[in-house]
Amino acid sequence: MIVFLLVSYSSFSQNATTIKDSVVVLSEKQAREVAKDLVRYDALKLVAKQLEDRIAIMSEKEQLFKNRLSSKDSIISLKQQQIDLQQDVIDANNKLKIKGFVGVQTFQVSFLEPTLYFQTEVTIKKITVGARVFVQPNNPGGYGIIAEYKIF
Repeated sequence: MIVFLLVSYSSFSQNATTIKDSVVVLSEKQAREVAKDLVRYDALKLVAKQLEDRIAIMSEKEQLFKNRLSSKDSIISLKQQQIDLQQDVIDANNKLKIKGFVGVQTFQVSFLEPTLYFQTEVTIKKITVGARVFVQPNNPGGYGIIAEYKIF
């Protein structure tokens, strides 16, 4: 026969009280159930405390992750704005190209009557517009207009 001390009828405690303890006699089966209940309750309190601590730590980690993710998103957004701005600058510079040339032109594959020419052109996207002035040693000089469309 096992004897347990009861503090009250609604709950059990592992701490013994010294003032007017009540003695209750329990059967072995009842005593085992009471012991299991006491051990389980203490273990459950410990497990619950550990789980609450883990939940708090995970919540802090989640908040840190959200902050880092937000920071990375803002950095990516800023970098994309910089890329867009640089692309705008590149596109603005490529809209108008002015070129000048000096060269020699021949007819057929001989240098008997070469033509010296000066050429100036302006390129806007795929269209080139310009002028050419040419001089030949034995013939009068002349000029011409250049209009080109870039195919590839």
